[in-house]
Amino acid sequence: GTALKFCRKLEKAKLVLYNTKLTDVGGQALASGLDRLNMQDLDLRLRATEVADKTGVALGQSLSKCSNMLKLNLELEDTQMTDATGVALGQALRSFLKVTKVEISMNRTKLTDRG
Repeated sequence: GTALKFCRKLEKAKLVLYNTKLTDVGGQALASGLDRLNMQDLDLRLRATEVADKTGVALGQSLSKCSNMLKLNLELEDTQMTDATGVALGQALRSFLKVTKVEISMNRTKLTDRG
């Protein structure tokens, strides 16, 4: 995550973390690096990890600063994320003025109708 802040020209990224021991410590570090980028196309897949709302909220906050986002794919499956993550991601979507495609998958999480 902290290494991302040095990739200032990065516009497109794909990061796939399946079946890992990634927790909120690493998830928050990863998310914190995203807001320093001129990201236009992000494909982030966190499946079967130990991340929860601290990561989800940090991700939402960082993504809300990515106003040049055109395409976003978030696969946040089989995690401990709840409604707080859903709300944070919903708020982030409001800042995407140029977005043309968004896909968010949150299967096997603790998300309810409130998120």
